[in-house]
Amino acid sequence: MKPLLAEGIELFNSGRYWDAHEVWEREWTLDRRSPDSGFYKGLIQVAAGCLHYGRRNRRGSVNKWRTGTAYLRPYLPTHLGVRLAPLVESVEGYLAAMTGPDWPQLTMPVITYE
Repeated sequence: MKPLLAEGIELFNSGRYWDAHEVWEREWTLDRRSPDSGFYKGLIQVAAGCLHYGRRNRRGSVNKWRTGTAYLRPYLPTHLGVRLAPLVESVEGYLAAMTGPDWPQLTMPVITYE
């Protein structure tokens, strides 16, 4: 696994979504036209959605989670050793939970890998 990808996963899984976003952005900016570009953009967007959720920003969470899952779907179920299917499934559940009038109590996802 690429070092920056692994570092970002570790940061994400410890709840440091902004830091994970920044690390993955460094990897993505090395080659924005690579076949992995959408994969990194998806991870970055999902992390941003988690950050917005922690700030109780419904609109920001929903927007980032929607775009993140859209970027990740072409890479399902696994890409570069990262199990994306469980992540996308979790985020889709969060999106459904965010449609209600009350603020949902969600447990943020953990990214798993092979």
